[in-house]
Amino acid sequence: MLLSSVRTRSSTTTPRHGRNAMTRASASAPSAQHSRPRIRGRRLSVAALIASALLAVPTTASAASDSHPALLASKQLNISMQAQQKSNWCWAGSGNTIATWFGRNYSQNQFCNAAFNRQQGTTCPNNQATLGNVQNALDWAGINSGSYVSGWLRYSTVQTEIDNNRPIETRIQWSSGGGHMHVLYGYDDSNSWVYWGDPWPSNDRYNWASHDWYVNNDQFSWTHSLYRIGA
Repeated sequence: MLLSSVRTRSSTTTPRHGRNAMTRASASAPSAQHSRPRIRGRRLSVAALIASALLAVPTTASAASDSHPALLASKQLNISMQAQQKSNWCWAGSGNTIATWFGRNYSQNQFCNAAFNRQQGTTCPNNQATLGNVQNALDWAGINSGSYVSGWLRYSTVQTEIDNNRPIETRIQWSSGGGHMHVLYGYDDSNSWVYWGDPWPSNDRYNWASHDWYVNNDQFSWTHSLYRIGA
């Protein structure tokens, strides 16, 4: 169903922290049950893009003791975030974006068929899916399918993944019900930002907010993670 239009929100919202779960997600893990996404954090303005580009060069932080100044770092992977081609295919748009990052050239329909072990060359239904289905498709594409966990990832883990050129697929749960999937593709130490791609066709494709905000805010919470893809 269609919900209200997209609104931007400040990244300073105080989150209600969850835990960094390290347990394997069960087969009954929730799928992305798609209502229309309502919020994407803060979108990237031209000024923000310029600022993040400048911050890509490590910057020396001022300190009373100058002998060993701290370094601030940022990194964004140059993904080409895909718009999902069917209403329930946020998982396929996100997963196929990651497959493309690793040099594959498949359609979302092919990715969907692989996710459900369907015959290629047929039309894949407009199905919901879990990150476990995304793993199936990545395996089929010859990409290490990574680790599927219940819960959110620490900021340091996000940094490690991006530093090793590995995008992360996340599942979020809307406070109003239903789910959605994103691709985390960058971070910025200056404000503990994370950058994510959103496959919903009418939303901003590239977005950013603080890690704390992304973990849990008044619109959604980060519930599942697929990381170490391609490791």
